[in-house]
Amino acid sequence: MVVKLVLLLVSSLCASSALSHTKQKHPDVGLNAKQVIQKYGYPLEVHFIETEDGYILEYHRIPHGKNNAVGGHPVLLMPGLLSNSADFLTLGPGLSLGYILADEGYDVWLANYRGSRWSKKHKTLDVVVNKKEFFDISFQEIGLYDITASIDYILNTTGYKKLFYIGHSQGTTCMFALLAAKPEYNDKIVLMTALAPIAYTTHVNYLMFLFTKHFLTEMQQFSEAHGIYEFFPYSPLLTELGQILCNDDVGTQPLCEAMFYFFGGYSSNLNKTVIPVILSNTPSGCTLRMMYHLVQIALSGQFQMYDFGEQENLIRYGQVSPPKLDLTQITAPVELYYADQDPVSTVKDVELLAADLPNIVKKQFMNGYNHLDYLWSLNVESVLYSHIIQSIKNYST
Repeated sequence: MVVKLVLLLVSSLCASSALSHTKQKHPDVGLNAKQVIQKYGYPLEVHFIETEDGYILEYHRIPHGKNNAVGGHPVLLMPGLLSNSADFLTLGPGLSLGYILADEGYDVWLANYRGSRWSKKHKTLDVVVNKKEFFDISFQEIGLYDITASIDYILNTTGYKKLFYIGHSQGTTCMFALLAAKPEYNDKIVLMTALAPIAYTTHVNYLMFLFTKHFLTEMQQFSEAHGIYEFFPYSPLLTELGQILCNDDVGTQPLCEAMFYFFGGYSSNLNKTVIPVILSNTPSGCTLRMMYHLVQIALSGQFQMYDFGEQENLIRYGQVSPPKLDLTQITAPVELYYADQDPVSTVKDVELLAADLPNIVKKQFMNGYNHLDYLWSLNVESVLYSHIIQSIKNYST
């Protein structure tokens, strides 16, 4: 059976490769975030933000739309695990959130967290020579260092006292961590929009997560013994494979769909046409510690800092157990968008989160959505982004 499957895959690959020469590729295949912003005539600024602990983050700014010369209120968009600034641009103008916000008159800041494709620089650490230290990253460092530096930098640059924050998946987790650990930053947020929010992970039903949950200690020991700290870094090879295997009308496109369903849950909403475009930029890299941290939360049932073990916890935290992150400290207005087909940000876990948040201004159930539909659904502009824009407008007055 396995041999037959392998032969089928090989034959499909060969057939698809032959077909790819006659199929017209999507015009955005192979383009990164900076290139597509400029291609579609939007203004682009590249900003380098230095964090307190020495990481240098590359952010992509669209200061205004094509038809408005002066941008308005700043909006910070934070991607999720394995992702980057291109997530909010993939569908193109009029359809992806980054462009829509700019065209509505907002000042758009597209984030790239430490360790991902565009943020692999440090003042003193080399990403290869010092890989263990460099990739010692989970959502708490992104929240407590990356986002704090980003918020302060953006507000200093624009002159505003507050900004809008939109996060997807782990992009919500790190913000929850920041606002819980440093409540003073609540006063710098007009509104937090949380897409597929993650704090608690008890009910995550994602195969790779469940495997890690079962073999957490063994995986930690293996990765440490073999010096493996980075997970799924960006590779241009995926751009080529995406064009060969995932183009419209290519026989192997269903395999590409299956891969997306594996990572995000089944959905009938996936915009299959842009799969090759997605694979031009994603995955963008993360760390194994990011996944380990989310698994630790599932095992403990607590939203908490990373558990390094008693001895290392004493050194880092001054206590043997990791500090809890108190979600009741989050006083900024929060909107939650969650879905029934999402195996990562599950309904039960979002309900646990919602019970702890004191200032939820909206809780929107997205019927039929999976974990990735917030970015790449066929109907995302009409059923989601239009509501996000309206909420931001309501808070802009």
